[in-house]
Amino acid sequence: MAGNNPRWEEKKFKPGPDARRVGRPAGSRDRLQRQFLYALAEDFEQHGEGAIRICRVEDPVRYLTIVASLMPRELNLAHSIAADLDDGALEQTLDYIRQQLLAQSGVEPQKLIEMENDHAHRVD
Repeated sequence: MAGNNPRWEEKKFKPGPDARRVGRPAGSRDRLQRQFLYALAEDFEQHGEGAIRICRVEDPVRYLTIVASLMPRELNLAHSIAADLDDGALEQTLDYIRQQLLAQSGVEPQKLIEMENDHAHRVD
């Protein structure tokens, strides 16, 4: 009966999509990312310096957060002069650099206090 009824043929289920073609087309995400990054780079070339200046003036906390997020999370000293220093020498070197930077900026260098065997003494 069904074969004789043309309306039955219209109501039959049509074949579904090929299981391999489910989802977004291959490469569309990469293409979208490339297009977005290209557009972002073009916009930044035109307006980036001004946007940075506005952010620094109007929202200095966010500005510093952005700057800090761009800094490396770890300091890799494997290929530098500091790699040959032991922990104590490296700490002394870093303290010296901090004091020099403070002195250059006009801020009074801080006195350091070292603790050894539960006895404190001032380092000048």
